[in-house]
Amino acid sequence: MIAGGGIKRGYVHGKSDKTASAPVEKPVHPAQLLATIYHGFGIDPRRWCYNHLKQPRELVQAQAVTELFA
Repeated sequence: MIAGGGIKRGYVHGKSDKTASAPVEKPVHPAQLLATIYHGFGIDPRRWCYNHLKQPRELVQAQAVTELFA
């Protein structure tokens, strides 16, 4: 569950099976959740940055789930 930061109030994303143990519709990978959080902060999740070895890396290799935003 996430809230605030422009997230739609009372929105249910996707659907789970009858025991709520697995997604049936619109599953969200943890990387997508992180990309969505970055998006909420106004940071482009596909932005490149440098690690401690000065190697370029993407922040997250996933797309934000923009359906969650109002």
